[in-house]
Amino acid sequence: MRRIFFWLMLLGLLGACTETHSVDDPGTVLVDWNALDFGQVLVGTRSTQVVTFSNTTGALAEVRVTGSPVGYEVRPSILNVEPGSRFDVEIAFLPAREARFDGVITFSVDDGTDRAEIGIDVRGEGIQRVVEVVEALDFGFVAVGETRTLPLTISSIVEKAITLAVSIEGGADAFVSGSGVVELAGGETRTIDVSFSPSNRGAHTASLRFRSCESCQAVSVRLTGSGGFAHLRSRPPAVTVGTVRPGSSRSATFGIENAGDFPATVSSVTLVGDPERDPTGGLAVPREFSLTGVVVPFEVAPTAIFPMEVVFHAAAQSEPRRYAKVRVMGPNDEVLVEVPVDGRSGGIEVIADPVVVDFGRQPKNFAAKKIFVLQNVGDPVSIQLFPPEEDSNYTVVAADGSPPPWTLGDGPMGVEVTFEGSESQDYPAELVFPIYVNGALSGEQPFLKVEAIATVVDFPPCELDVAQTLRFGAVKVGTSVTLPIDITNRGTSECLVWGLELDPDGSRAFSSTSMPSHSTAVLAPGEKLTVAVRYAPTRTMGVVDSSHLVFNHSNVDTPPTVVPISGLAMGLDLVAEPNPILFGPVPTPLQAFKPFVVRNRGAEAVRITRISIAADGSQRFSARADDQLPLAIAPAASKGFTASYKPLEWTIDHGTIELWLEGIDEPFLVRAKGTAVDDPCELCSWPTAICPAEAQSVMVNSRAVLAGDADSPFGREITCKWQVISAPIGSSARPQGAGCTPSFVPDLVGRYVFELLVTDALGNKGACQHQLTSRPMDAITVETFWDVAGDVDLHLLNEDLGDRRDPNSWFSDPADCYFANCTDGRRPSPLWEGSRAKTAILEENITLGTGPEIIHIEDPSETHSYAIGIHNVSVGGRPVTVTTNVYCARGLAQSVTTEFTESKQFAVIGSIRFGSSTCSFTPDDTVWNGFH
Repeated sequence: MRRIFFWLMLLGLLGACTETHSVDDPGTVLVDWNALDFGQVLVGTRSTQVVTFSNTTGALAEVRVTGSPVGYEVRPSILNVEPGSRFDVEIAFLPAREARFDGVITFSVDDGTDRAEIGIDVRGEGIQRVVEVVEALDFGFVAVGETRTLPLTISSIVEKAITLAVSIEGGADAFVSGSGVVELAGGETRTIDVSFSPSNRGAHTASLRFRSCESCQAVSVRLTGSGGFAHLRSRPPAVTVGTVRPGSSRSATFGIENAGDFPATVSSVTLVGDPERDPTGGLAVPREFSLTGVVVPFEVAPTAIFPMEVVFHAAAQSEPRRYAKVRVMGPNDEVLVEVPVDGRSGGIEVIADPVVVDFGRQPKNFAAKKIFVLQNVGDPVSIQLFPPEEDSNYTVVAADGSPPPWTLGDGPMGVEVTFEGSESQDYPAELVFPIYVNGALSGEQPFLKVEAIATVVDFPPCELDVAQTLRFGAVKVGTSVTLPIDITNRGTSECLVWGLELDPDGSRAFSSTSMPSHSTAVLAPGEKLTVAVRYAPTRTMGVVDSSHLVFNHSNVDTPPTVVPISGLAMGLDLVAEPNPILFGPVPTPLQAFKPFVVRNRGAEAVRITRISIAADGSQRFSARADDQLPLAIAPAASKGFTASYKPLEWTIDHGTIELWLEGIDEPFLVRAKGTAVDDPCELCSWPTAICPAEAQSVMVNSRAVLAGDADSPFGREITCKWQVISAPIGSSARPQGAGCTPSFVPDLVGRYVFELLVTDALGNKGACQHQLTSRPMDAITVETFWDVAGDVDLHLLNEDLGDRRDPNSWFSDPADCYFANCTDGRRPSPLWEGSRAKTAILEENITLGTGPEIIHIEDPSETHSYAIGIHNVSVGGRPVTVTTNVYCARGLAQSVTTEFTESKQFAVIGSIRFGSSTCSFTPDDTVWNGFH
C-alpha cells in the first residue's frame, strides 16, 4: 500500500497550508499533499491505503474525521496522538457502482488550545472487471490418474494493455494452468489451457485468479471437478437361491449396480465355477444354474441397476449345496464384477410336535396352557414365523417370551398356547403360522397349520384319595430329596384336576418341575396323578420348613385341596442305599427281608437313637439295625440295617422308615414299597431279572452298557425294560435303546440306581436293581442345571486373562469359555497357557430345557484361579433356581444354588483354584442385571 506522511507542527492554529516546509524548521510542518489515488477497483470489493499522523509537539492532539466522500471509509474515525508518536489511519475505497469516486477527506486537529482542519484528496474509479472470463469452469468426472484439459477464454475490457499474473489457490494440486502470465492489449482476447488431474475420488474445487497488479483486485474463476472411477457391484453382494424342492426350479433376482461415476459397458455375462467355495468343482459350471434374459452388450449408467436373474434347477433328490459365480466382463476382457450364487436341492419342512394341541376337557374360565414345538426338519434355512391370527379362546406366545416374528433356526422352538373357555362346548381351532424365508412368504411352505381342540365340561364332584401330608424328614443342607404326592380318583366317575401349584408363600426350599400348573388332568376311576416335590434346603434354620400343594378339582365352585409339606434342614450328611427299598411282589402271608445301608458322608459322627415306622404309611413294614441301638456311624463309615415286609391282603403298600438322630427334631427317612400277591406258588414260575454282579463306574457324559439278562423257568419269551430309579438332582438322562442291554450316558456326576423290570408272555414280572456311579471328567469339572425350562448358560473365566468382577471380561475370547467359543470341539483362542489340556471346553450348550451344562479342564493351572459364571439368558416370568456343582481332583469341592428372579441376569458364583490334590473355592456374590 502507498503511504503519505504528514509532518504536522501542532503550534497555534494548524491551517491547511499549501507550501512544503523544511523539517529542519521547528516552526513549520513538512506536508506532502499528493492525493491518494486508488485507481480502478472492482465494484463490491475494497482497496485500502494507510496514512500516518506524527505529533512532533509536546501536547496531546485529537484527530477526528469531519468529512468523507461517498465510496470511502476511514478507520479509526477518532484518534489521540501522543506527543512525539505516530498513528496509522486506514482509508478504504469501496465502490458500489461502476463510476469515478473523487473527493476530499477532511480531518480536524485539536490540541486542547487550538483547532484546525486539513484535507486529503482521494481519487478512484469503480469498475466491474478489467477482464471478462467465465465465473466457473467445470471438468465434471475425470478418472483418477487421468487428465482432462479445458480452454479458458480471457477478454480485456479496458483500453490499456494489462499483464495478468495467473495463480491457482486450493485444489490440492489437482488443477494446473497452462500459463503463469497472460499479457493482453486493450480489448484483446486470448485462450489458455487449464487441466484437471485428480489423484483421488471425490469433489475437487479451486480458484483460478488473474491479477493485473499486486495491489489490484483479483478476478477469479471457480474450478470444479470430481475424481471418479467406473465400478460395478452386485446388489446383494451374493445371491442365495435357497433350498429348492427336488425336481423343481427357482429363480433369484439381483442387480448389477453402477456404483461408479461413469457409464460402464458390459460385453459378456457368463456362469463360472466357484473353486473357493467348492474346491472339488473347479471352474466347471454346475449344471443346476442358468441365466435368463441377458442380452449383451449393454451399458449401465451411473447409479443405475441392471436386473439379472439366475435359475437353480434342483436335482431329483436332495444334494449338497452347489456354488457358482456370475462373471460380468468389460470390452477389454476385464472382469468388472463376480457375483457368488448358490442353491441346494431340498426343501424346508416346518413341523409341529404334536401336530394337534389337545387340551382335552377343561373347566370353565380356567387358563390352561400347553407347549408344543416347531422345528424345521428340512434343509437349514433361516425362517421367520409370525403368530396366527388372534382367536378369542386361544393365545399363542413364544415359550421363551421373545416377541414375534420368531426366527426358526436349526433347533426347535417352544410355543406356548393358552386356552380359556366360558361355555360347556367344544372349541376347535386352526392355528395358522405364516412362514417367511428371506423376508418373503415362503413359496415352498407358506403356512404351518396346527390344530387345537379343547372341550369345556362340567363334571360332578370328585372323590379323591390324596396323602394328608408330605413329610421329607431331616435332609442334608446342599442336597435334595424328591418325593411323590399321589392323587388317586377313588370314585366311580371321571374327575377333573387342575391348577396344581406350591404355596407361593411357603418355603422356597420346596419346588416341583413335574407339576402341570397350567393344565388339567382327567382321572378315570382308579387312575392316579403323581406330583413330584423336591426339597433342597440351602441352610439350617432350626425350624421345620413348610409349604402346601394346592389344586382344584371337580368345578370352579369346589374348594381347593391342600396338602401340607414339611422338611427340616440338617448339617449331617446321611444317605441310605437303596432308597426306596423295593420289595417287589410278596405272597401273603410270607414275609420278605431286604438289607439296606446308611452311610455317613459328613465330617462328624452320627448317632441313631431310635427306629420307627411313620404313622401316615403302611404298618406292614418294619426295620431293625444290625447293631444294638443307639449306634454311632463314624465319618465315611456305614452301618447295616434290615427292613421287612409282610403283606396281609392284595394291595400295593408304601411305608416310611424313620431313623431318629441325636440332636435332630425330625427323623431321617427311608422309603419302602411292596406288593401283596395271592398265590404263594406263583413266585415259583415268575421270571427272574438278572442285573450286573458289580456296580459300574464311568466318566460323566461317556457311554456305558447296562448288561442285564432275564430267565424264565418255563422258557417263556421275556421282555426287558430298564428305568432310572434315582439319579443326581437335575439329571434327565435315560437308558437309550430297548432290550436287556441298552446304553446309558450319565449327564451329571453322581450315583444312578436302575431297575430292570422283566415281563414274560403271561405278564408275570421280575425285577432287580443296579448301581452306576458317574465320575467327574477332568481335574476340574463344573456342572450346572436348573429347575425351569429355558436357556441358562455356564461360563468359566480364566482369571489370568480377565477380572471376574469386570463385566467386559465375560463373553470375551479367550478369557471366557462359553457357548460361543467353547463347544462343538472349539476352544478359546489362543489356547490357555498354549495347551489344549489346560484349556477349558464346554460339553454341550442347552438352549431349551433344564440342563445340564458341563465345563471341564484336563490339566488346570496351579498359578491362577478360574471364575464360574451363570447367565440366565431367557427364563423369565418366574424365579429359576440353578444348581452348580464344582468337582476338583474327582471329588465334590462345592455345590452352589443360585436363584434368578428375571432373565438377562448374570451371577459370578465363585472362584476355584487348583492344587496338586485339592482345590480352594472362594464364593462371590456379584450379580449384574440386564446383562447381554
